[in-house]
Amino acid sequence: MQSNKWNLRVKKIVKDFGGMTATARLLTDHGYPMTADAVDKWRRRNSIPAKAIIALTKIAQARRQRFDLLDYIY
Repeated sequence: MQSNKWNLRVKKIVKDFGGMTATARLLTDHGYPMTADAVDKWRRRNSIPAKAIIALTKIAQARRQRFDLLDYIY
C-alpha cells in the first residue's frame, strides 16, 4: 500500500535558489517579503508555505530556471 505522506527537500530548494539570504532576497524583490531567518525556519521544519512555493515557481520562470516540484519530493 502506498503512503500518502510526502515530504519536500526544502534544503535543496533553498540551495537551488542560492541559499537562505539569496532566496529571501529573491522573494522580497518579487513582492513576497521574506527574511533569511524565515527561510531558515522553513529548512528547520522542512516545510515551505504554499504561497512561497508559488512565488518561487514564478521566480524560477522569470529566471528560466528549472523548478519542478517532483524533483524535490520524497
